[in-house]
Parts: sequence; C-alpha cells; structure tokens
Amino acid sequence: MNDHQSSLDPNQGTDVDVAIVGGGIAGCWLLRLLHQNGYRTVLFEADELGCAQTLASQGMIHGGLKYALGGALTGASEAIAGMPDRWRKCLAGKDPVDLSGVPLLADTYHMFAEQSTRGRLTTFLASKALRGRVTRLAPADCPAAFAGFEGIVYDLNDFVMDIPALLQRLTQGLEPLTYRARIDPKNITPSPEGFTVKTANKTLRARTLISCAGNGSNGLIEGLDLAQREIQHRPLKQVIVRPRHGVRMNAHCVTGIVSNEPRLTITSYGTGDKLVWYVGGLIAETGIDRSDDSQIDFARAELTTCIPWLDWTGAEYATLDVDRAEPFQQTGLKPDEAFVEQKDNFMQCFPIKLTLAPDLGDRVLERLPPPSGFTSPMPDSPNPAAVGHFRW
Repeated sequence: MNDHQSSLDPNQGTDVDVAIVGGGIAGCWLLRLLHQNGYRTVLFEADELGCAQTLASQGMIHGGLKYALGGALTGASEAIAGMPDRWRKCLAGKDPVDLSGVPLLADTYHMFAEQSTRGRLTTFLASKALRGRVTRLAPADCPAAFAGFEGIVYDLNDFVMDIPALLQRLTQGLEPLTYRARIDPKNITPSPEGFTVKTANKTLRARTLISCAGNGSNGLIEGLDLAQREIQHRPLKQVIVRPRHGVRMNAHCVTGIVSNEPRLTITSYGTGDKLVWYVGGLIAETGIDRSDDSQIDFARAELTTCIPWLDWTGAEYATLDVDRAEPFQQTGLKPDEAFVEQKDNFMQCFPIKLTLAPDLGDRVLERLPPPSGFTSPMPDSPNPAAVGHFRW
C-alpha cells in the first residue's frame, strides 16, 4: 500500500484514478482503454450512453477521403487515413481495445457519381496518392443497390458500425463503473491531489477528471473556473427516409458536387418495411437554413435527382437536428485531429469524429500518470447508465 492510500479515510469516499464525465463514444472508449491499462476508472452519464452526438452520427469508420473531394489531400484526410485499418484490428481482437463480436451494419462503403462528374475529381480518385484507399468498380462488380445506375462507382476502405452494439461492447463487464448521474459543477471540488465528485448517493475522489461531455463541456469548465478551450457548434439537419423499394445503400453521392462535402451521405438500417435511410452530407450541412418541411421537400428532390433508378413513390420522410460540439477554432473550421487539452488534473476531450476515438485514447494515455494501484473494493453503481438507441 502506498503512502497516498494509507492516508485516506475509507469512510470519506472511494478513490479512483480517473473520473470521466460524458458517456458518448469518447467516454466509453476511454473507460474500456483505461480500465484495461490498470487505471481505476468510473464514468458519469446524465442520460443514456451515446444518447447525444454518438447515436446521431452515421456510424461510419472512414479514412477521410470525403475531406479530399476538392482534388487534394488535406490535413483532415491524412489525420484520419489510418483509422479504418486500426478499427479493423480492434474488430479482429488484435488491438488492446478488443471489439471482436461487434457486428457491422455494412462491411464496405461506396462513392458514386454520374458519368458527367469527371475532370479533376475523377483524375484525383485514380491517382497514386489514393492507391489502396479507393478502387473503381467494374459495372459487373457493383453492389445490387446500383442495378440500373450507369455512372461511376468506387469501393472505399470504409465501413459502418452498429453503434449501440459498439457501446455495449465497450462497457461490457464495466457496467458497475458507469453511473447515471448528472454532474453539477457545484458538487465537484478541486484540490492539489485531484477532484472530489459528489452525487446523490456517492462521493468519489479522482486523481484526474476528464470531460467528454460534448455540449455540456462549457458548463463544466465554467462551473469549475477552468481556463480551457470553449466549444463551437456545427449543427446539422439530417434526413430520415423510409423508402418502399427495400434497397439498402451505404454510399456517398458526389454527382455534380460543388463543395468538398459529398452531396449525400447515406447509411441504411433495418430491412424490409423497417428499412431506414439516414441521409447526411451537404444536404444536412445546408439544411440548418431550411425549415423541417423545406428540408423534406429538398431531400425528396435530391433523392429523385441523384438516385433516379430507385422508386421513391410513397417514401416517408422526417428530419433530425444534431448539434455537434467541438473545440473552438479561431478559423471556425473543424479540427483535423482528436482533441485533448490538459490543465493540471483536468482534461478536456473531443474525438471530433467517431472514427478518431482510438486516436483520442492514445493521446489521453500519453498524458496520464501511471495507475495508482488502489486496491480497496469498488462499490457497484446503484444506477448504472444503459446504452441508448437510434432515434428512429
């Protein structure tokens, strides 16, 4: 037993190395990673795990190609380039974060465009710089979703995760370490040794406090009077479509693109009469300036224009507003890499993208002191946080 342990009064609370606030992909990934590395870690989530930005994401693990559609590799595209292979190692059980058994909603992802979308983009996608990251498919090799399409289809080294299953796997066996509790900054007391965190029925003393709270980060930072980075918002108005044609598609549409963002980014969920297309991309970026009804009208027209070989008769539409949070940048642009900023015993974290969760974990591990070696029993959480569900 070390000196720090022997000086603690066991009746005054439970001692942990790390307390995480926020149970999205960042918080759940860190809980698993730190636990496996010997850190006594707990996680606080005010609602359900993943209920905000994580379950509103499209679940894509991608290599950043969609950030290079202007015809050149960018900081964002290169920072994320190795992530699909890293995740595949996790899925194969060959990474410290073992995700073996987590199902994929799609084990490949595609990009397509009408024949008229040529020029610099087509040349770039065929360049040596992208060898191994994108492959143009022959018509006979295209998935069934493109039957009747006469344009260009590319196969990407990307895939789509089942997000609830992913969160379930990351917290499997660690449920007693998750607390469904809203952490009020008034109930957090900083000290030179770390932070004391009080909930309705528990007191925890943490050597390090990590905020993965997304939109809740500013309140926590301001309440603790920590001079950390403020957050900026990047809202979306996603579109949910229930088609009658029964065709699943997981792809970017880049027909006639006028920006670096795919015109449509599509992921599919369910089958038969429960099939749902979840549509983002440029339509979601620009949709924040449209009403819900106008966004639905726009989506109906875009799908008819971009995917005319499928029948959109009788399709049902809805919208989903997503308020993405990320660290403030003077330029207003999205950061290229996972973000970790530290002040003394406090860390503020943003994965930026679902895909970058492993990178975030690496950055946190680099900054943490070695595990304490606390050996006193850890009481079970009286109210563990459950995994949330897709909003559709």
